[in-house]
Amino acid sequence: RLIGMMMWRRLTVVLAAMAVPVALTAGCASATSSTSAHPAAATQAQAAPTARFSAKGLSFRYPATWRAVTSRVGLSDFPALLVYLSTVRLKDTCVASSGPGRIAETCTYPIRVLPSGGVLVRWNANSLPNWRMPKATTTVAGRGAVESKTRGGQCAVLGGTETITVLIPRAGPGTWYQMDACLRGPGLPREEAQISSMLRSVRINPGS
Repeated sequence: RLIGMMMWRRLTVVLAAMAVPVALTAGCASATSSTSAHPAAATQAQAAPTARFSAKGLSFRYPATWRAVTSRVGLSDFPALLVYLSTVRLKDTCVASSGPGRIAETCTYPIRVLPSGGVLVRWNANSLPNWRMPKATTTVAGRGAVESKTRGGQCAVLGGTETITVLIPRAGPGTWYQMDACLRGPGLPREEAQISSMLRSVRINPGS
């Protein structure tokens, strides 16, 4: 497929998060740190109705009020994308246009701006040659994982207040699951508690 320069400009932030995961280890905290600091928010998050997502050996539960959009089968631009989740309506991440002898696709985030009190979550199943898991700072689904929390971060382009990234090793060499969450205040304690509750629900099939 032929991909225009416009697509690469829009994807700069997304691909940076996938290609340089080691850099995201600064400011690490455990997957339950936000809930321990805000017990009321944690209790509310755990009691809310949930929906279930499952793909590529990974499953988890998330708030039933969130919207979801998945990648299309065979889409070359986002081969690692499993799902986008958000508190707001999502659009398709890629728009295809065809011309004589070619098909071009433009891919972006599924929203333009994260509204006040909004959440946007992306789950990937990544793979890079010679990739090595950084030192674990927390545990997810019984596996040593890395969590980072940054003010602004890659989510600033969407108006996000905070970025949370979690790396979870997979069974194959150079492979890992990655969750990137964009949060925007007010209500950060509640949003952090929802992310922590989702992470505690993660299950990974043996061999995945």
